[in-house]
Amino acid sequence: MPLRFSHWIRSRGPEAVLALASLATFLGLLGAVDLWGKREQRAAAEALDTVEHGHWLIADIQSRPRLEKPPLPRWVSASLMLVSGRSDELMVRLPSALSAVGVTLLVYGLGRRLGGRSVGLAAGLAYCTTFYVITEHRQAGNDGPLAFFTTLALYAAWRRLHGDREGAELAAPADERGSSRWTLVMYAAIGLGFLTKGPVILVLVGLTVLPYLMLSRRFGPGVRSLADWRGILLMLGLCLCWPVPVLVARFDALSVWWLEIGQKVGSAGVTHHGRRTPLAAEWFWMAMPWTPLALMALVLPFTKKGRSTRPTIWFAWLWAFANLLMFSTWSVAKPNYYVPCLPAVALLAGSEWVRLARAARTGAFGPRLMLQTTWVALFVIACAAPVVLSQRMPDLVTPAVGLAVVVSIGVIGSAWAWRRGAEGMALAPIAGAVSCSVLIIYGAIARPVVSNQSHRPLAATIERIVPLDQTTVMFFHELDEGLWFYLRDRNLAPVPGSQPETNDAHDLFMEAQRGLLIEDPQLRIQRDLNTLLGWIADPDRSTSYMLIRDRVYDRFSPSLQGKVTELYREPDLQRNELILLRVDPAEGLASASADLRHDEQVEPASRR
Repeated sequence: MPLRFSHWIRSRGPEAVLALASLATFLGLLGAVDLWGKREQRAAAEALDTVEHGHWLIADIQSRPRLEKPPLPRWVSASLMLVSGRSDELMVRLPSALSAVGVTLLVYGLGRRLGGRSVGLAAGLAYCTTFYVITEHRQAGNDGPLAFFTTLALYAAWRRLHGDREGAELAAPADERGSSRWTLVMYAAIGLGFLTKGPVILVLVGLTVLPYLMLSRRFGPGVRSLADWRGILLMLGLCLCWPVPVLVARFDALSVWWLEIGQKVGSAGVTHHGRRTPLAAEWFWMAMPWTPLALMALVLPFTKKGRSTRPTIWFAWLWAFANLLMFSTWSVAKPNYYVPCLPAVALLAGSEWVRLARAARTGAFGPRLMLQTTWVALFVIACAAPVVLSQRMPDLVTPAVGLAVVVSIGVIGSAWAWRRGAEGMALAPIAGAVSCSVLIIYGAIARPVVSNQSHRPLAATIERIVPLDQTTVMFFHELDEGLWFYLRDRNLAPVPGSQPETNDAHDLFMEAQRGLLIEDPQLRIQRDLNTLLGWIADPDRSTSYMLIRDRVYDRFSPSLQGKVTELYREPDLQRNELILLRVDPAEGLASASADLRHDEQVEPASRR
């Protein structure tokens, strides 16, 4: 038995360490903090609507259809809620977190085939220790599952092109290619990725595979080996199984999708929340702490060492940097769009780590200095954490010190493991330290930080202030979707005519197309005010309580004096602050009616 266990440790132990590190990093205390990101608030509201109202085809949030994003992550979250009987943060985030574990294993498998077992281990460990990967996969949203399906599609493409060989450098001959079943896996992954976030997965996979085949001088044979009519039909069936029924129900969804894509690439003539910094400028912090290694891999294909194994290097290189260049040409490309390409960054960083570890062991000064610089940088970051937090959040110094100790031990353990002969597994102590750090951060540090973005306190305040017989609370225009998740016993309904039909950008675009757009901002503000005054003056409204964003209320407040009473105003938060209002008695209604009759040059939206 001891011999068998010792053999298992040598043969499977490193893979077990990778799997445990990934599970602890992405699943540990996953539901410990409230919903805080706008994307996961929206995902939670969609899943909750699906479960509570049975809106599986088109989710309905804020009393309008949610058409912008495909439904697969929503379907998975809603199914988990139904099966488990729980509708909490854990169930909402679980699809993205499980996707991270799957991506880690796929990165290991692909890295092993690109450069051997050590590269696979190093790449997998690099992926589950990349800071931005951790923060993104521990939130609900579409980008984590998209990263899984993108990685699965590219892994399947590699297996089809190269078979089962490890460390392959050139596309395998025709009689040595992998099973044709891998093409079915590839097309199924693309179809499911399309159901996750639309056609972007076609670009992500295409910009990797097709240039790679050209650079390896096997474009024709490679394309023929990947072409499979059964797989193409499977992909088309998956891609169209949601859009077609939606178009039958709502043909205007087509214009919503077109505008959603056009805003991002800059072809619609309408900006999406303004222009952003090119994604290439934000790549450096997204790859932390492995940015130096990934930068070395950026130039590696053009070096003498890289030219000897160039086809292998180009596969991960194109995945990481060709897609980065593509995103950088978009009018709007947020950092989360790049999440499906971070597995490639991990592959490049892992391969560079192994190359440096081997070269440094031979006494080469440059590689040894690079490894030492990486260790020292991580050690300095760990030691600086308590100092920074002591100035901003003195109450969190104790967990920050624990964080520094854990990371320091991990760095020292990594250096010791390398001296003992480890290559890829020299990253294992760092991965263990990161896993422990995640538990410390999400168990002790993140809660007070996230509290400034949570809607849980507001929901409790509404329950306390609004009488129990007032089951409906109105809202003006729109709210952050997190409130839907925490305010379960009240019905949130929009002031009639104040909410967009689909979303603000699409409504403005359609008004412009129809020649109905009001160009003057002041006239649009007056129109919105008339909509609100019309509701206040309506004697048949079902409730007197309303939520409104503070900046909107402050704009309207001179015209609302004597008509509403401010019951509660949220303090300074890191999100849109809301105000709870109550309509005043009859004299306020009469005043609102008089003001509405006084200003009729802009018709309220509810009467158009």
